[in-house]
Amino acid sequence: MFSKGDKDKAPSTQPETAAKPAQPLQTPGPIASAKPARGGGAPSIISADLKVVGNLESNGDIQVDGTVQGDILSHTVTVTDGAHIEGAIVADTAHINGSVKGQIKAPRIVIAKSAKVVGDVVHETLTIEAGAHLEGQYRRIESEKAASASKSAAKPADQPAAAKPAAASGNAAPASAAKSSSDAAAVAG
Repeated sequence: MFSKGDKDKAPSTQPETAAKPAQPLQTPGPIASAKPARGGGAPSIISADLKVVGNLESNGDIQVDGTVQGDILSHTVTVTDGAHIEGAIVADTAHINGSVKGQIKAPRIVIAKSAKVVGDVVHETLTIEAGAHLEGQYRRIESEKAASASKSAAKPADQPAAAKPAAASGNAAPASAAKSSSDAAAVAG
């Protein structure tokens, strides 16, 4: 390891060696950013033999192979075939292959043919494969934003709040808003 040549070096080279270890401390490394980039890195995985009771929240991706009884908030949520979720899912992207009992809200949602969803689906882009089971209403996020805007609109001074029409409250949905699983297959195919 050590050789006789190390002793023969001029003393002027030793300060350079001492200065080099200080250099990495001055440059910011991966430790400086504690939060991972959204959607970057490996997903957090709930394995098939794991049951989680409680809410999950992540800035990255979550893949559920097991069971979650609680809400999930993440950048991307993937519910694999055989996984079970009882709770709401809020994400930027949701891929559903397993069973979800609760609302799914994401701009981009893909419901695979092996999926079983019982609950409302709020989306911008929705893909439903033929054979997927879907019970509940599905609506675009713009429709939800419009309903919220109509609720927060200023009320006329001469009209009491109780006299407001039911359709403006956002609770009365037209009959075409509720879709059955057979309609979902027609959308996909």
